[in-house]
Amino acid sequence: MKEKKSVPGNQINVLCGFHSVEAALGDPRSLGELLHDASRRDPRLSRLLGLARSKGVTLHRATRAELDNLSGGIRHQGLIGLLSRTPAGKLPALKLWLESQSGCPLVLILDGIQDPRNVGACLRTAAAAGVEAVIFPQRVGAGLTPAALRVASGGLHQLRIFEVSSWSRAFEYLKSAGLWVVGTAEDGDQDLYDFDLVRPLALVVGSEASGLRPVTRKFCDAVLRIPSAHALSSLNVAVAAGVALFEVRRQHGHHHK
Repeated sequence: MKEKKSVPGNQINVLCGFHSVEAALGDPRSLGELLHDASRRDPRLSRLLGLARSKGVTLHRATRAELDNLSGGIRHQGLIGLLSRTPAGKLPALKLWLESQSGCPLVLILDGIQDPRNVGACLRTAAAAGVEAVIFPQRVGAGLTPAALRVASGGLHQLRIFEVSSWSRAFEYLKSAGLWVVGTAEDGDQDLYDFDLVRPLALVVGSEASGLRPVTRKFCDAVLRIPSAHALSSLNVAVAAGVALFEVRRQHGHHHK
């Protein structure tokens, strides 16, 4: 199944409830998955699940708590539909959002992450770390698939999400808005913990297989490494994003003491 979400100020949509899901089943290609409350006994729910199954839509059982988390407070009646690929804000929206920011915004950039579960974990961690926006390239990496949204869970409701077609233009907008672009890599020039992160910041994490792409690396103002013990230098991308983002939070907290 697939989901759509309603996120304040964002273009991510989650289909909640019987009416929305039934309407979407008119064009089932847009629905990758349906999540439903396994404990609910309702004739209309059973009919919709049967219709979805007949049209090849994947069904997943979920708890009420999981559905509540995904719906962001919207009444879901025990049924949520997820899009095959959820839309996000484009380049013009990113430019407008950056122009509206002040203070010390924190942005996470996902540079071609392939595993949707890692995308979801990065989004969930970003929300917990106080990230304002997440940017990823169009047609590169997993994107906002249903699997990513399920892992991200309610974290998506705290984030602005942008999927941009012109990667170089996105970095130009970030730098024009005064953000430092800081990449993470095993061969980084400096330890994460030795770098001043108390500034408007766009943190970049690369793909699981090859890390930061060359086209991305050339826009980085700094490339940092996460120090690790012995030969275990490679971290899961979601773990690396979490370490780096919470170091940003730690430095901000220390800065304001």
